[in-house]
Amino acid sequence: MRAGHLSQRVEVQRLSASVNSAGQIDETTAGNWVTFAVRWCRMVTRGSREFDRGPEIAADITHQITMRADPQSKAFTVKQRLKMGDRVFNIASPPLDVDEGSEMVRFIATEIATDG
Repeated sequence: MRAGHLSQRVEVQRLSASVNSAGQIDETTAGNWVTFAVRWCRMVTRGSREFDRGPEIAADITHQITMRADPQSKAFTVKQRLKMGDRVFNIASPPLDVDEGSEMVRFIATEIATDG
């Protein structure tokens, strides 16, 4: 893939907070996430769905992410997330080596938008 196709810049984040008195980390608090890598990628929307989440309607939007392969990008896990501006994407699958060429990795991420 040519560099011009990798036109979106994302922050790769992981949880970095201490546990509360109940032994839990609040994943919904933005301050509990820290950026440990910044990557250029290509993000393609693959599908979406709407569903009820309690009293609100939520939309789950699936994206395919492609980026250059390196030791960090090959080790991304579903416990990490991507952030692009105000948008947050949960990593939904481990990265796969594109065409077994060790140059690019591809994985699925979901963006959850709520309207409540």
